[in-house]
Amino acid sequence: MTLQRQSQFKKSLAAGALLASTFALAGCHGDRIVADAYPQTYEQRHPIVLAEGAARLDLPVGGGRRGLTERQRDDIRAFAADWRKNGRGPVGMLVPAGGASAGAADYAIPAIRTTLAAAGVPATAIISQRYPADAPGVAPVKLGFVKLKAEVPHPCGLWPEDLGHGAGDLYGETQNREYWNFGCATQQNLAAQVADPEDLARPRTETAIYAARRQTVMEKYKAGTDTTTDYRQSDVQVSTIGGGN
Repeated sequence: MTLQRQSQFKKSLAAGALLASTFALAGCHGDRIVADAYPQTYEQRHPIVLAEGAARLDLPVGGGRRGLTERQRDDIRAFAADWRKNGRGPVGMLVPAGGASAGAADYAIPAIRTTLAAAGVPATAIISQRYPADAPGVAPVKLGFVKLKAEVPHPCGLWPEDLGHGAGDLYGETQNREYWNFGCATQQNLAAQVADPEDLARPRTETAIYAARRQTVMEKYKAGTDTTTDYRQSDVQVSTIGGGN
């Protein structure tokens, strides 16, 4: 190798080392590492939020002698129980005006109000309005109220980056970070199954202590005896499988 080629080779090595160190520094101190805006956990990408939802009950009236069928009365009672527990605001009642169902709806309104009142919804909590029902078929009486619900504020199944090889998500491949849709379905299911959405906002207050048990423990403590409860029984036999008697 001539001196000129050796000099060019050394310059190439120096330039390559400088370029590599530049990329290393950029990786350590760049915005992507120091202040990465990508949500790293599924709770950050798919948060559960509290929002206002709607509870609805459509009653195609006119099927019973007294304006309502027994099933419809049961549905109204369940609807009223949900309102007493989760309702926020009054109960709205939309009554069809016009069409073939208008007469049956007017006949059923007293029965609906009576059933609601018997289930704990006072008349002052019901707001009634009429809506045009000119379409063919049975137009239902619509009941509804606003309730609190937990939800993820966006649908699942979003794939902003391709998971296939060579998709261009260099940072995701090198950092082994979670893909965007990971955890979304779990969050949606949790939000749908929670009994009271407010439990996700704050814990419930503690219930009152069991005074009788506390008195027993205090008496045992004063007497210097064991305060624990012994549930063991020496004569209990779990199973006779295997030749036990």
